[in-house]
Amino acid sequence: MANLWELIGFIRWPMLFGTLWAVGLGLYSAGQLFRSGAEANLRTKAWLDGVLFWGGFTALAGILGSLVGVVLAAQSVEAAGAVHPTLIAGGFKVAILSSALGFLVLGASSMGWYFLQMRWRFLQAREVEEG
Repeated sequence: MANLWELIGFIRWPMLFGTLWAVGLGLYSAGQLFRSGAEANLRTKAWLDGVLFWGGFTALAGILGSLVGVVLAAQSVEAAGAVHPTLIAGGFKVAILSSALGFLVLGASSMGWYFLQMRWRFLQAREVEEG
């Protein structure tokens, strides 16, 4: 795991930041939506939507990391001249790793957002029915 952390490069910090926000907002929203006497208020909805935003931010940070990694790999190949293709493939593998992790976070935060969003809508519907 520590090796993975090092392989991602500098973009690991924005990705960690986005991941922590997505998880934190998801837990906070779940606490607000599943407590007794929960209401479908707009403040809870605003925090809930932050889950999806920060998941998307993490995915974009991962894409940026991949683009920077590919550019750095291309510069290294250009500077070295003749390079064996396995070295190029290894550089691209590391570059694309940040995108894969970013999309993993986006997928998890999207699923969490969806289920919390459904709970919010059910609370909203209940409030409308009750009057």
